[in-house]
Amino acid sequence: MRVLISVLAVKTHLYNVVPLAWALQAAGHQVRVASQPDLAAAITDAGLTAVPVGDELRMGTAQGPRSQTFRAHEGIMTSPHPEQLEWQEVLGAFTVACAVEYEYFAGGQMLDDLVDVAREWRPDLVIWDALTFAGAIAARACGAAHARLLFGIDYISRMHQRYRTLLASMPAEQRDDPVHDWLAARLDRYGCATDLSGSDTVELMSGQWTIDPTPEWMQLPLGLPRLPVRIVPFNGARPIPDWVYEPPRRARVCLSLGMSGRDLFGGDVVSADDLLAALGELDIELIATLNADQLTTTDNLPPNIRIVDFIPLNELAPTCAAVIHHGGFGTLGNVLVHGIPSLTIPAPWWDEADLGQHLHHRKAGQYLHPTQLTTETLTTALNHLLHDPSYRHNAQTIQTEIRHTPSPNDLTTTLEKLTHQHRNPAPRRLP
Repeated sequence: MRVLISVLAVKTHLYNVVPLAWALQAAGHQVRVASQPDLAAAITDAGLTAVPVGDELRMGTAQGPRSQTFRAHEGIMTSPHPEQLEWQEVLGAFTVACAVEYEYFAGGQMLDDLVDVAREWRPDLVIWDALTFAGAIAARACGAAHARLLFGIDYISRMHQRYRTLLASMPAEQRDDPVHDWLAARLDRYGCATDLSGSDTVELMSGQWTIDPTPEWMQLPLGLPRLPVRIVPFNGARPIPDWVYEPPRRARVCLSLGMSGRDLFGGDVVSADDLLAALGELDIELIATLNADQLTTTDNLPPNIRIVDFIPLNELAPTCAAVIHHGGFGTLGNVLVHGIPSLTIPAPWWDEADLGQHLHHRKAGQYLHPTQLTTETLTTALNHLLHDPSYRHNAQTIQTEIRHTPSPNDLTTTLEKLTHQHRNPAPRRLP
């Protein structure tokens, strides 16, 4: 079958897609990956066929989205108690999301180009990154089945369920529905928005089914059709220095603040210099994956610290006794797969705090909110990970659980069956 994958033009989102794309190709299916031109080289480097659509996204530049707008929206979306939110709060979050975030990520020329590609190539299945609703719209426009691929905790569907509950409780004259209006207006451009129902909007927001790499104990109980898939780390095509495989003389610890803060959001929440100052006093070998923008200086560093811009964590993590990280799902996936205890100092971008707390509750990691971070709390948390063997045992228990989750290769037959059930052989077309 033909599979079109739509992904946000951010490398961490692409890396989440790559193992499944490889599995589909290995099963004999034709796979194309569509994204803004920014990502074309990275898609090709991953051994996949790139389909550039729309204009450059330019995340992390002055032309990119205004972080304060997105932060306000995401603060509502990631609320720990959505059941306590009132209609105006939830309505405001989705109004901003549709008008700004969803349109920026997956609207305009990008959407037009993606629909053109889908109608010309006629995929049987569209798999779309959970922030590219253009994939669901293109699937409906060409008659393909479609599945959403998550990149972490499913806050969007949880909040959309709350949104629909509150919407139904409002008087008819106050039922503003920006989600329906945004989807209907875009579908109308392609002649397929007739009688867009509530169930249609749920499907377009959540997929006909959801492919979920998040471990079950981290998931939200939403009752959506879901296919679990094993986390398979991919960190990009980079050479590995020889020293990575040399046995460390002291306990090796990796410090990674992730790619999103430095590449997309204008900086990290915590000071890398402060972290290095505290960790340099410990009897460890510290590998800090930081670039020049994250450091004031690299002069006079303690001899136990090695600074490297980037090393695939999939290769580095197995050599480490512990990892200190920001809680991003890509980084966390590498940690979980290799059974490494870790310390989460969460970034505020999406689900980092919840992921870190889940790991803390399993006693496979420690958790420190940035406001709690001091030299003493940092060193105490790390010493727990290094010297209490229960943390490694619990991390390895999670590793075993992940190994029993269906792999991307295992998933391909199920995807074939679901595609056959859901594909519309006679899609609605413009005259």
